[in-house]
Amino acid sequence: MNWGNILTIKDIARLAETSVATVSRVLNGDPKVAPSTREKVLAAVKENNYVLNVNSRTMRTKKSQKILVLIPTIVNSFYSKILQGIEARAEENGYDVLIAISNLEEAREQKYLDMLRTKQVDGVISLFSLLPVDDINQLASKYPFVQACEPLIGSHTSSVTVDNRQAIYDVTSEFIKNGHKRIAMISGDYYKYSELNRERGYRDALEDHQIPYDSSLIIKTFYRYHDGSNALKQLLTLKNPPTAVICVSDSLAIGAVNEVIAQGKTPGKDIAIIGFDNTSITSNFVPSISTIAQPRFDLGINAFDLLLEKLVSLDSQIKKVILPYEIIHRQSTKR
Repeated sequence: MNWGNILTIKDIARLAETSVATVSRVLNGDPKVAPSTREKVLAAVKENNYVLNVNSRTMRTKKSQKILVLIPTIVNSFYSKILQGIEARAEENGYDVLIAISNLEEAREQKYLDMLRTKQVDGVISLFSLLPVDDINQLASKYPFVQACEPLIGSHTSSVTVDNRQAIYDVTSEFIKNGHKRIAMISGDYYKYSELNRERGYRDALEDHQIPYDSSLIIKTFYRYHDGSNALKQLLTLKNPPTAVICVSDSLAIGAVNEVIAQGKTPGKDIAIIGFDNTSITSNFVPSISTIAQPRFDLGINAFDLLLEKLVSLDSQIKKVILPYEIIHRQSTKR
């Protein structure tokens, strides 16, 4: 066989001197095909090492029994338990899960979404998207597509998240009740949905407790450890530095705690620091990191359940599911 040329089902039909429909029936085990015809088709398949294209089967069944989960990066351990939840529920319902990593590249994300358009997968769960909201809305109107954790603002899709605003509102209020008046926030400038809602919770809590908002106390950065360290260093140079810092991710909180220690101060005593997500490192870090826990496994379970509704009926009701969170205090906020 010439491996430079990939044969199609049409090629096999030509070599076997029969129709494409007959080849398809043979490949799918139809017992009504005449034995002599079956032998000719299988001989052509064997001689040419033909492998059934996934789209051939999809055209017959209309279902691949596969779903695609789009994640922005493999580095962040936050996604692991969400994926476990998706896979657990998918297995219960007879679906295989394919995981695609966009690496925060729009072109790569588009390539993976083509698998939905070409019916290589039946549906998609997106944990983060770089695409314009109009593109997502158009996609979701034609194919089963749901979002988890970071739905695009203005998107008309089913989604599952935690109440990001209320979580930060509650943490800020706790700090205020514990005597903190200078409360800072280290936020990001990428995951728009969660960032904007968490910042809103911070500002609403300050307003409701009659504490003036100070723009110098909020820093927007990226999510690496040293970004948290640099942000905390900047905050400590203020004439009136904060006594408590809320970080929108655990990685930023760890960086901030490292900087506190580097400056000879004690996290939880000299300055309180809390993160977000309750990733595994927070309980094992020294000192242990206070955080806001998202029910990540349940996020995955609910994401698949929402997708399954769309797989059954694309016209099913769009749902916005909000799951509970938990504030976990450890050494970095111990007073």
